[in-house]
Amino acid sequence: MQLLATLFTVERLVWQRFETFSKDATDILWKRLVPADMAYSDYLMAIGMMLMVVGYVPKKLRDEAEEIGESVLNAAMATYTLDIYSRLLTYAGDNALAKDALQRADAQRKAVRKQWTGKWFKRSWLTEELGWVGEDNIWLEPQPWAIIGGASDSEQSKILAQSIDDIVRNPQKNGAMILGRPDKMMEGDDGVGTNAGVWPSINGTLIWALALVDGEMGWDEWKKNTLAYHGDAYPDIWYGIWSGPDTYNSELSTYLGGTVHVGLYETEREKADEKEDGITTGGLLQVSWTDFPVMNMHLHAWPLYDVSKILGIEFNPEGIDIKPTLPKDEYRFTSPLLELVKSRTGFKGRYAPLTAGTWKISVKLNDADMKRISGLSVNGKGVEVVHDEGRIAFSGDSSADSPLEWEINL
Repeated sequence: MQLLATLFTVERLVWQRFETFSKDATDILWKRLVPADMAYSDYLMAIGMMLMVVGYVPKKLRDEAEEIGESVLNAAMATYTLDIYSRLLTYAGDNALAKDALQRADAQRKAVRKQWTGKWFKRSWLTEELGWVGEDNIWLEPQPWAIIGGASDSEQSKILAQSIDDIVRNPQKNGAMILGRPDKMMEGDDGVGTNAGVWPSINGTLIWALALVDGEMGWDEWKKNTLAYHGDAYPDIWYGIWSGPDTYNSELSTYLGGTVHVGLYETEREKADEKEDGITTGGLLQVSWTDFPVMNMHLHAWPLYDVSKILGIEFNPEGIDIKPTLPKDEYRFTSPLLELVKSRTGFKGRYAPLTAGTWKISVKLNDADMKRISGLSVNGKGVEVVHDEGRIAFSGDSSADSPLEWEINL
Protein backbone atom coordinates (compact mmCIF):
# COMPACT_ATOMS: atom_id res chain seq x y z
CA MET A 1 0.00 0.00 0.00
CA GLN A 2 2.95 2.34 0.57
CA LEU A 3 3.87 2.06 -3.13
CA LEU A 4 0.32 2.98 -4.09
CA ALA A 5 0.42 5.92 -1.71
CA THR A 6 3.62 7.05 -3.40
CA LEU A 7 1.99 6.82 -6.84
CA PHE A 8 -0.96 8.85 -5.57
CA THR A 9 1.38 11.45 -4.08
CA VAL A 10 3.39 11.82 -7.28
CA GLU A 11 0.22 12.23 -9.35
CA ARG A 12 -1.14 14.81 -6.93
CA LEU A 13 2.17 16.69 -6.85
CA VAL A 14 2.09 16.97 -10.63
CA TRP A 15 -1.06 19.04 -10.34
CA GLN A 16 0.06 20.98 -7.25
CA ARG A 17 3.48 21.93 -8.61
CA PHE A 18 3.01 22.17 -12.36
CA GLU A 19 2.26 25.89 -12.12
CA THR A 20 5.95 26.42 -11.34
CA PHE A 21 6.86 25.23 -14.85
CA SER A 22 7.47 28.03 -17.30
CA LYS A 23 6.75 27.70 -21.01
CA ASP A 24 10.49 27.30 -21.54
CA ALA A 25 10.47 24.36 -19.15
CA THR A 26 7.65 22.63 -20.99
CA ASP A 27 9.45 23.21 -24.29
CA ILE A 28 12.61 21.66 -22.83
CA LEU A 29 10.60 18.69 -21.57
CA TRP A 30 9.02 18.14 -24.98
CA LYS A 31 12.40 18.42 -26.76
CA ARG A 32 13.78 15.77 -24.46
CA LEU A 33 10.86 13.49 -25.24
CA VAL A 34 10.90 13.92 -29.00
CA PRO A 35 14.13 13.95 -31.05
CA ALA A 36 14.62 17.10 -33.09
CA ASP A 37 14.59 15.31 -36.43
CA MET A 38 11.33 13.46 -35.80
CA ALA A 39 7.83 14.69 -36.53
CA TYR A 40 5.33 14.49 -33.70
CA SER A 41 3.34 11.69 -35.34
CA ASP A 42 6.54 9.84 -36.29
CA TYR A 43 7.58 9.72 -32.64
CA LEU A 44 4.25 8.28 -31.55
CA MET A 45 4.55 5.75 -34.36
CA ALA A 46 8.00 4.62 -33.21
CA ILE A 47 6.87 3.77 -29.68
CA GLY A 48 5.33 0.34 -29.36
CA MET A 49 5.86 -0.82 -32.96
CA MET A 50 9.18 -2.58 -32.38
CA LEU A 51 7.80 -5.88 -31.07
CA MET A 52 4.97 -5.78 -33.59
CA VAL A 53 7.37 -5.35 -36.51
CA VAL A 54 10.18 -7.59 -35.26
CA GLY A 55 7.98 -10.37 -33.96
CA TYR A 56 5.53 -10.57 -36.85
CA VAL A 57 6.85 -9.01 -40.04
CA PRO A 58 9.12 -11.03 -42.39
CA LYS A 59 12.65 -9.66 -42.58
CA LYS A 60 12.39 -8.42 -46.14
CA LEU A 61 9.42 -6.20 -45.26
CA ARG A 62 10.58 -4.79 -41.94
CA ASP A 63 12.16 -1.59 -43.23
CA GLU A 64 9.01 -0.76 -45.17
CA ALA A 65 6.75 -1.56 -42.21
CA GLU A 66 8.82 0.57 -39.88
CA GLU A 67 8.65 3.47 -42.35
CA ILE A 68 4.98 3.46 -43.34
CA GLY A 69 3.17 1.23 -40.82
CA GLU A 70 0.51 2.62 -38.48
CA SER A 71 -0.16 1.43 -34.93
CA VAL A 72 -3.70 1.47 -33.56
CA LEU A 73 -2.19 0.86 -30.12
CA ASN A 74 -0.11 4.04 -30.31
CA ALA A 75 -3.03 6.09 -31.59
CA ALA A 76 -5.37 4.79 -28.88
CA MET A 77 -2.82 5.45 -26.15
CA ALA A 78 -2.14 8.93 -27.55
CA THR A 79 -5.78 9.94 -27.13
CA TYR A 80 -5.49 9.57 -23.37
CA THR A 81 -1.95 10.88 -22.91
CA LEU A 82 -2.54 13.94 -25.07
CA ASP A 83 -5.69 14.78 -23.12
CA ILE A 84 -3.67 14.65 -19.88
CA TYR A 85 -0.86 16.63 -21.48
CA SER A 86 -3.35 19.29 -22.54
CA ARG A 87 -4.64 19.60 -18.98
CA LEU A 88 -1.11 20.02 -17.68
CA LEU A 89 -0.40 22.70 -20.29
CA THR A 90 -3.59 24.54 -19.38
CA TYR A 91 -2.56 24.40 -15.72
CA ALA A 92 0.82 25.87 -16.73
CA GLY A 93 -0.86 28.65 -18.73
CA ASP A 94 0.13 27.52 -22.22
CA ASN A 95 -3.37 27.54 -23.69
CA ALA A 96 -2.26 27.53 -27.34
CA LEU A 97 -0.24 24.35 -27.01
CA ALA A 98 -2.97 22.83 -24.83
CA LYS A 99 -5.50 23.41 -27.61
CA ASP A 100 -3.12 21.89 -30.15
CA ALA A 101 -2.69 18.77 -27.98
CA LEU A 102 -6.48 18.38 -27.72
CA GLN A 103 -6.88 18.67 -31.46
CA ARG A 104 -4.24 16.00 -31.99
CA ALA A 105 -5.91 13.77 -29.43
CA ASP A 106 -9.23 14.14 -31.22
CA ALA A 107 -7.61 13.35 -34.58
CA GLN A 108 -6.09 10.16 -33.15
CA ARG A 109 -9.44 9.25 -31.56
CA LYS A 110 -11.22 9.56 -34.90
CA ALA A 111 -8.54 7.45 -36.59
CA VAL A 112 -8.95 4.69 -34.00
CA ARG A 113 -12.74 4.70 -34.34
CA LYS A 114 -12.41 3.87 -38.03
CA GLN A 115 -10.64 0.63 -37.12
CA TRP A 116 -13.62 -0.90 -35.32
CA THR A 117 -14.37 -4.39 -36.66
CA GLY A 118 -17.71 -4.80 -34.94
CA LYS A 119 -16.24 -6.75 -32.00
CA TRP A 120 -12.82 -5.20 -31.40
CA PHE A 121 -10.30 -2.74 -32.86
CA LYS A 122 -7.62 -3.73 -35.35
CA ARG A 123 -4.01 -3.85 -34.20
CA SER A 124 -2.05 -2.15 -36.99
CA TRP A 125 -1.55 -1.54 -40.68
CA LEU A 126 1.89 -2.64 -41.88
CA THR A 127 2.44 -2.60 -45.65
CA GLU A 128 0.45 -3.01 -48.86
CA GLU A 129 1.51 -6.65 -48.98
CA LEU A 130 0.76 -7.44 -45.32
CA GLY A 131 -2.24 -5.13 -44.93
CA TRP A 132 -4.14 -4.97 -41.65
CA VAL A 133 -3.37 -7.05 -38.60
CA GLY A 134 -6.16 -7.87 -36.17
CA GLU A 135 -9.16 -8.02 -38.48
CA ASP A 136 -10.04 -11.67 -37.81
CA ASN A 137 -8.13 -12.21 -34.55
CA ILE A 138 -8.22 -9.96 -31.52
CA TRP A 139 -4.90 -8.44 -30.43
CA LEU A 140 -5.29 -7.25 -26.86
CA GLU A 141 -2.79 -4.37 -26.69
CA PRO A 142 -4.87 -1.57 -28.29
CA GLN A 143 -8.24 -2.60 -26.83
CA PRO A 144 -7.85 -1.20 -23.27
CA TRP A 145 -6.52 2.12 -24.54
CA ALA A 146 -9.46 2.47 -26.94
CA ILE A 147 -11.75 2.39 -23.89
CA ILE A 148 -9.52 4.48 -21.60
CA GLY A 149 -8.93 7.16 -24.23
CA GLY A 150 -12.58 7.39 -25.26
CA ALA A 151 -12.16 6.13 -28.82
CA SER A 152 -14.91 3.57 -28.24
CA ASP A 153 -18.42 4.82 -27.52
CA SER A 154 -20.56 3.36 -24.74
CA GLU A 155 -22.06 0.59 -26.86
CA GLN A 156 -18.74 -0.32 -28.46
CA SER A 157 -17.09 -0.48 -25.04
CA LYS A 158 -19.69 -3.01 -23.85
CA ILE A 159 -19.27 -5.12 -27.00
CA LEU A 160 -15.49 -4.92 -26.73
CA ALA A 161 -15.49 -5.91 -23.06
CA GLN A 162 -17.68 -8.91 -23.86
CA SER A 163 -15.42 -9.93 -26.74
CA ILE A 164 -12.39 -9.73 -24.47
CA ASP A 165 -14.20 -11.75 -21.82
CA ASP A 166 -15.29 -14.47 -24.24
CA ILE A 167 -12.10 -14.80 -26.29
CA VAL A 168 -9.02 -13.95 -24.21
CA ARG A 169 -10.18 -13.92 -20.58
CA ASN A 170 -12.44 -16.90 -19.98
CA PRO A 171 -10.08 -19.54 -21.40
CA GLN A 172 -7.46 -18.41 -18.89
CA LYS A 173 -6.67 -19.10 -15.24
CA ASN A 174 -3.99 -16.45 -14.86
CA GLY A 175 -5.04 -13.37 -16.81
CA ALA A 176 -6.03 -12.59 -20.38
CA MET A 177 -4.05 -13.80 -23.39
CA ILE A 178 -2.47 -11.21 -25.65
CA LEU A 179 -4.02 -12.85 -28.76
CA GLY A 180 -7.36 -14.49 -29.30
CA ARG A 181 -5.57 -17.44 -30.87
CA PRO A 182 -1.98 -18.16 -31.90
CA ASP A 183 -0.88 -16.65 -35.19
CA LYS A 184 1.29 -18.64 -37.59
CA MET A 185 3.15 -15.44 -38.48
CA MET A 186 4.31 -14.95 -34.90
CA GLU A 187 7.58 -16.34 -33.60
CA GLY A 188 7.37 -19.12 -31.04
CA ASP A 189 5.10 -21.93 -29.97
CA ASP A 190 1.39 -21.55 -29.37
CA GLY A 191 0.45 -19.83 -26.13
CA VAL A 192 3.99 -18.62 -25.40
CA GLY A 193 5.34 -15.06 -25.31
CA THR A 194 3.89 -12.79 -27.96
CA ASN A 195 2.12 -15.72 -29.62
CA ALA A 196 -0.95 -15.75 -27.32
CA GLY A 197 0.94 -15.73 -24.05
CA VAL A 198 -0.10 -13.76 -20.95
CA TRP A 199 1.47 -10.35 -20.27
CA PRO A 200 0.80 -8.64 -16.91
CA SER A 201 1.96 -5.33 -18.41
CA ILE A 202 -0.94 -5.42 -20.89
CA ASN A 203 -3.41 -6.84 -18.39
CA GLY A 204 -2.68 -3.89 -16.13
CA THR A 205 -4.27 -1.54 -18.64
CA LEU A 206 -7.00 -4.13 -19.29
CA ILE A 207 -8.09 -4.09 -15.64
CA TRP A 208 -8.22 -0.30 -15.78
CA ALA A 209 -10.36 -0.37 -18.92
CA LEU A 210 -12.71 -3.11 -17.70
CA ALA A 211 -13.29 -1.18 -14.47
CA LEU A 212 -14.69 1.64 -16.61
CA VAL A 213 -17.19 -0.71 -18.28
CA ASP A 214 -17.96 -3.62 -15.95
CA GLY A 215 -16.84 -3.57 -12.33
CA GLU A 216 -17.34 -7.32 -11.85
CA MET A 217 -15.19 -8.12 -14.87
CA GLY A 218 -12.48 -5.66 -13.84
CA TRP A 219 -12.35 -7.10 -10.33
CA ASP A 220 -12.17 -10.66 -11.66
CA GLU A 221 -9.30 -9.79 -13.99
CA TRP A 222 -7.52 -8.03 -11.12
CA LYS A 223 -7.69 -11.22 -9.04
CA LYS A 224 -6.52 -13.37 -11.95
CA ASN A 225 -3.35 -11.29 -12.29
CA THR A 226 -2.29 -11.57 -8.66
CA LEU A 227 0.58 -13.78 -7.53
CA ALA A 228 -1.78 -15.48 -5.08
CA TYR A 229 -4.07 -16.52 -7.92
CA HIS A 230 -1.19 -17.81 -10.04
CA GLY A 231 0.19 -19.77 -7.09
CA ASP A 232 -3.16 -21.48 -6.55
CA ALA A 233 -3.64 -22.20 -10.27
CA TYR A 234 -0.12 -23.57 -10.85
CA PRO A 235 1.21 -24.76 -7.45
CA ASP A 236 3.91 -26.94 -9.00
CA ILE A 237 5.68 -23.93 -10.60
CA TRP A 238 7.89 -22.17 -8.06
CA TYR A 239 7.88 -18.77 -9.76
CA GLY A 240 4.67 -16.80 -9.97
CA ILE A 241 4.14 -17.25 -6.22
CA TRP A 242 6.26 -14.57 -4.53
CA SER A 243 7.48 -12.93 -7.77
CA GLY A 244 7.47 -13.76 -11.44
CA PRO A 245 8.54 -13.07 -15.04
CA ASP A 246 7.45 -10.60 -17.71
CA THR A 247 5.18 -13.13 -19.38
CA TYR A 248 3.45 -16.42 -18.57
CA ASN A 249 2.48 -19.22 -20.91
CA SER A 250 -1.26 -19.43 -21.54
CA GLU A 251 -3.65 -22.36 -21.53
CA LEU A 252 -2.84 -22.82 -25.23
CA SER A 253 0.76 -23.81 -24.49
CA THR A 254 2.21 -27.20 -23.61
CA TYR A 255 3.69 -25.88 -20.35
CA LEU A 256 0.79 -24.08 -18.71
CA GLY A 257 1.63 -21.21 -16.37
CA GLY A 258 5.36 -21.37 -17.13
CA THR A 259 7.38 -18.84 -19.08
CA VAL A 260 9.56 -18.55 -22.18
CA HIS A 261 12.44 -20.99 -22.47
CA VAL A 262 14.90 -20.66 -25.33
CA GLY A 263 14.81 -24.39 -25.97
CA LEU A 264 11.27 -24.01 -27.25
CA TYR A 265 12.52 -21.80 -30.09
CA GLU A 266 15.90 -23.05 -31.19
CA THR A 267 14.70 -25.42 -33.91
CA GLU A 268 12.12 -23.01 -35.26
CA ARG A 269 14.63 -20.15 -35.19
CA GLU A 270 17.29 -22.10 -37.02
CA LYS A 271 14.83 -22.99 -39.74
CA ALA A 272 13.48 -19.44 -39.97
CA ASP A 273 16.92 -17.87 -40.18
CA GLU A 274 17.72 -20.01 -43.20
CA LYS A 275 14.89 -18.37 -45.12
CA GLU A 276 15.00 -14.93 -46.65
CA ASP A 277 11.72 -13.98 -44.99
CA GLY A 278 12.43 -15.72 -41.70
CA ILE A 279 11.17 -14.14 -38.49
CA THR A 280 13.21 -13.31 -35.44
CA THR A 281 12.32 -11.35 -32.34
CA GLY A 282 15.64 -9.56 -32.08
CA GLY A 283 16.76 -11.42 -29.00
CA LEU A 284 13.54 -11.14 -26.99
CA LEU A 285 12.80 -14.85 -27.11
CA GLN A 286 16.45 -15.90 -27.24
CA VAL A 287 16.58 -15.26 -23.51
CA SER A 288 15.82 -18.26 -21.31
CA TRP A 289 13.47 -16.47 -18.95
CA THR A 290 13.28 -19.59 -16.82
CA ASP A 291 16.89 -18.88 -15.78
CA PHE A 292 15.70 -15.88 -13.75
CA PRO A 293 11.90 -15.84 -13.83
CA VAL A 294 11.34 -13.35 -11.01
CA MET A 295 11.55 -9.68 -10.04
CA ASN A 296 9.62 -8.30 -13.01
CA MET A 297 7.92 -5.23 -11.59
CA HIS A 298 4.75 -5.41 -13.68
CA LEU A 299 3.53 -8.24 -11.46
CA HIS A 300 4.02 -6.13 -8.35
CA ALA A 301 3.20 -2.61 -9.50
CA TRP A 302 0.07 -3.08 -11.62
CA PRO A 303 -2.11 -4.73 -8.95
CA LEU A 304 -1.33 -1.80 -6.67
CA TYR A 305 -1.88 0.88 -9.32
CA ASP A 306 -5.09 -0.75 -10.54
CA VAL A 307 -6.63 -0.52 -7.08
CA SER A 308 -7.00 3.20 -7.78
CA LYS A 309 -8.78 2.41 -11.06
CA ILE A 310 -11.15 -0.14 -9.54
CA LEU A 311 -12.00 2.47 -6.92
CA GLY A 312 -12.51 4.98 -9.74
CA ILE A 313 -10.07 7.56 -8.37
CA GLU A 314 -8.98 10.27 -10.82
CA PHE A 315 -7.05 13.37 -9.77
CA ASN A 316 -7.56 16.72 -11.46
CA PRO A 317 -6.29 20.29 -10.88
CA GLU A 318 -9.20 21.07 -8.52
CA GLY A 319 -9.45 17.86 -6.51
CA ILE A 320 -10.67 14.31 -7.12
CA ASP A 321 -13.34 12.47 -9.09
CA ILE A 322 -14.40 9.15 -7.55
CA LYS A 323 -16.48 6.48 -9.28
CA PRO A 324 -16.03 3.20 -7.38
CA THR A 325 -16.82 0.02 -9.30
CA LEU A 326 -15.48 -2.56 -6.84
CA PRO A 327 -18.36 -5.07 -6.54
CA LYS A 328 -18.26 -5.44 -2.76
CA ASP A 329 -20.79 -4.41 -0.10
CA GLU A 330 -18.02 -3.39 2.27
CA TYR A 331 -14.37 -2.47 1.83
CA ARG A 332 -11.74 -0.08 3.14
CA PHE A 333 -8.79 1.42 1.30
CA THR A 334 -6.41 3.67 3.18
CA SER A 335 -3.12 5.41 2.42
CA PRO A 336 -1.40 8.54 3.79
CA LEU A 337 -2.90 10.58 0.93
CA LEU A 338 -6.35 9.10 0.52
CA GLU A 339 -8.92 6.92 2.24
CA LEU A 340 -12.15 5.46 0.88
CA VAL A 341 -14.49 3.31 2.95
CA LYS A 342 -17.71 1.62 1.88
CA SER A 343 -20.12 0.16 4.41
CA ARG A 344 -23.73 -0.93 4.30
CA THR A 345 -24.74 2.53 5.54
CA GLY A 346 -22.74 4.67 3.13
CA PHE A 347 -19.36 5.94 1.95
CA LYS A 348 -16.77 8.07 3.66
CA GLY A 349 -13.41 9.42 2.64
CA ARG A 350 -10.35 11.36 3.64
CA TYR A 351 -8.08 13.48 1.44
CA ALA A 352 -4.75 14.75 2.81
CA PRO A 353 -2.65 16.46 0.11
CA LEU A 354 0.64 18.05 1.08
CA THR A 355 -0.57 21.50 0.02
CA ALA A 356 -3.33 23.23 1.97
CA GLY A 357 -6.31 24.33 -0.07
CA THR A 358 -9.96 24.04 -0.96
CA TRP A 359 -10.69 20.93 -3.00
CA LYS A 360 -13.62 19.86 -5.12
CA ILE A 361 -14.75 16.26 -4.74
CA SER A 362 -17.25 14.52 -6.98
CA VAL A 363 -18.59 11.04 -6.28
CA LYS A 364 -20.49 8.92 -8.79
CA LEU A 365 -22.30 5.92 -7.27
CA ASN A 366 -24.44 3.30 -8.96
CA ASP A 367 -28.05 4.22 -9.63
CA ALA A 368 -29.42 2.29 -6.65
CA ASP A 369 -27.05 3.97 -4.18
CA MET A 370 -27.60 7.42 -5.70
CA LYS A 371 -31.33 7.08 -4.95
CA ARG A 372 -30.62 6.02 -1.35
CA ILE A 373 -28.52 9.05 -0.38
CA SER A 374 -29.95 10.58 2.78
CA GLY A 375 -27.25 13.01 3.85
CA LEU A 376 -23.79 14.46 3.31
CA SER A 377 -21.23 15.88 5.73
CA VAL A 378 -17.94 17.62 4.99
CA ASN A 379 -15.37 18.10 7.74
CA GLY A 380 -17.96 17.15 10.34
CA LYS A 381 -20.67 19.56 9.15
CA GLY A 382 -23.85 18.63 7.31
CA VAL A 383 -24.14 20.19 3.86
CA GLU A 384 -26.72 20.19 1.09
CA VAL A 385 -26.60 17.26 -1.30
CA VAL A 386 -25.91 18.75 -4.74
CA HIS A 387 -26.34 16.56 -7.81
CA ASP A 388 -24.14 17.55 -10.75
CA GLU A 389 -24.57 15.50 -13.95
CA GLY A 390 -25.25 12.31 -12.05
CA ARG A 391 -22.62 12.93 -9.38
CA ILE A 392 -22.57 14.24 -5.83
CA ALA A 393 -20.36 17.35 -5.84
CA PHE A 394 -18.98 19.19 -2.82
CA SER A 395 -15.95 21.20 -1.66
CA GLY A 396 -13.91 21.27 1.50
CA ASP A 397 -10.70 22.60 3.03
CA SER A 398 -7.58 20.77 4.10
CA SER A 399 -4.33 21.82 5.77
CA ALA A 400 -1.07 20.12 6.63
CA ASP A 401 -2.44 18.76 9.91
CA SER A 402 -6.14 18.58 9.06
CA PRO A 403 -7.32 16.51 6.05
CA LEU A 404 -10.56 16.99 4.18
CA GLU A 405 -13.04 14.39 5.47
CA TRP A 406 -16.45 13.59 4.05
CA GLU A 407 -19.27 11.10 4.48
CA ILE A 408 -22.26 10.14 2.35
CA ASN A 409 -25.07 8.46 4.26
CA LEU A 410 -27.37 5.95 2.55
